Amino acid sequence: MVVSERDRLKLAHRLQGLIGEEATILMEHLPYGGIAGIVSKDDLVIFQVAMHTDMAELRTELRSEMAELRNELRSEMAELRSDLRLEMAELRAEIYKALNSQTLKIITVMTALNGLMFAGLKWG
Repeated sequence: MVVSERDRLKLAHRLQGLIGEEATILMEHLPYGGIAGIVSKDDLVIFQVAMHTDMAELRTELRSEMAELRNELRSEMAELRSDLRLEMAELRAEIYKALNSQTLKIITVMTALNGLMFAGLKWG
């Protein structure tokens, strides 16, 4: 049976006439929706089991997603490591080529200067 607000008010007036001001205290402890709004211990146990099941499913999903993310991260890190090694090898090759070119230029200039110096000493 659903208790209406009018029924509650009628009961409150009747109780106030019988027991006085304590009627207000009693009315504050009665549920608005009637007895159907009260939760039983069995309801709480059912809710607890359902929550436990839901939490277990969420935990399983979270672990699965975390494992998937970990695998993706490892894959991306391996790819980045490979790219970095390739770029470092290319940079080493460029540096080696530049150093060889610079060394050849220095040797050429030094040889030319030595030739000029010897020529100057011989004819000078």
